[in-house]
Amino acid sequence: MINVRKDIWVNSYPIFLWLALEPIVGLIDSKIASVINLETLSAIGIGETIYFVFVWVFIFLAYGTTPLVSSLNTKNEINKLIYFIKFGRNISILLGLGSFLILYLSSGYLISTFQPTESIKLLSSDYLIYRCIGLPFYLANMHSTAVLRGLKYAKITFYSALIVSISNIVFSLFFGLFLGLGAGGIGFASSLAFFCASIYSTIILKKQLNHFSPNQENIDKSSLRKKFFSVGIYILIRSLFLTIFMAYLRNRASLMSMEEIALQHILLQLCSVGYIFVDAIAIASQTLIAELISKKEKFQRSILQKELISVTTAISFFLAITTFSFLKYFIEIFSGNNFNLYFDLELRALVALSLFIGCYAFLWDGVLLGLDRSKQFSFLTVFSSIAGFIVCAYLLRTQNTISTLWIGLNVSLVFRSLLGYLYQK
Repeated sequence: MINVRKDIWVNSYPIFLWLALEPIVGLIDSKIASVINLETLSAIGIGETIYFVFVWVFIFLAYGTTPLVSSLNTKNEINKLIYFIKFGRNISILLGLGSFLILYLSSGYLISTFQPTESIKLLSSDYLIYRCIGLPFYLANMHSTAVLRGLKYAKITFYSALIVSISNIVFSLFFGLFLGLGAGGIGFASSLAFFCASIYSTIILKKQLNHFSPNQENIDKSSLRKKFFSVGIYILIRSLFLTIFMAYLRNRASLMSMEEIALQHILLQLCSVGYIFVDAIAIASQTLIAELISKKEKFQRSILQKELISVTTAISFFLAITTFSFLKYFIEIFSGNNFNLYFDLELRALVALSLFIGCYAFLWDGVLLGLDRSKQFSFLTVFSSIAGFIVCAYLLRTQNTISTLWIGLNVSLVFRSLLGYLYQK
């Protein structure tokens, strides 16, 4: 049991530090934007929503890669491993270039769906286009660090994130405030940061690949490509539904008022910070479970399963209680506004509840991917997103408030948690 806890800790803490840095940097960007003006903050909220819809569509480059790399490495299938890594890297760069082109051509239309004012629309467009320049580097870095996690070099994920974070903050202050480029400068800062990180992670990955000695083992390239795309398609479908649902929640907030989209943006950023505690466990579990299964051992009722549930339960209670008690102060710190007109006890309770339920939803995501059940992983997210959307759309007819959006999100998380647990059996 001690060894299992140690494995969870060793593989989780670098991922936790990585995940912690990303939303914290996002909050710092929000703070920089709020120093400029509220319009810039609202514009970044819209631009980030569109950007992450595209980014999370390609999350299979990370989630689908890590378990299979771990499995191939455990089985010592070196030729297959090397081919799979190189193939995935080429695909990630091509997807990044394609995504940039699509967003560049469609940014005006996508932003207009949020019905912003003309000034916010221009600011959002500047932010989105300049940030999308870095998409090929973002996806290349995502793939490289996912491979390294599968090889049990989780620390590189943190070091890469540290490079992104420090670079992003420095460049955001320089371009956004010092040069006065505002939203566009903040977006460009992110692109430069991921350019730096992708160079670092690529160098480390190449060094690790040089340690492998290819053998005479035959490679079924068609089978590996099929596996890559089959897992990718399921996760792609999952990501599409989840990101569209999250974009819908932001979009509905933007149709309420400029203040409410700013509040929704801050709340989602704060929840992202909260989820990193258990998301680190979930991502680390992919490698540990894939390794366990490769050794022909069962995950159900194993010590690993019990330890994962125990840690997640402790985290969920901590996050819910902390959020309910201090959420108002967190909002004031990172937005410079208390939003008293929209923030009440009901909203505070709903945000805290979403963190409690969401912890289990995130854990089961990692478990299902580790068990190579990407089809079930995809279905439960599709179903839960549709359920959350239906509840949201129905309630918004009579209660057009931020709280209604969080009720819909909680309903979605309940379905994700329940189905995620059932699909493990």
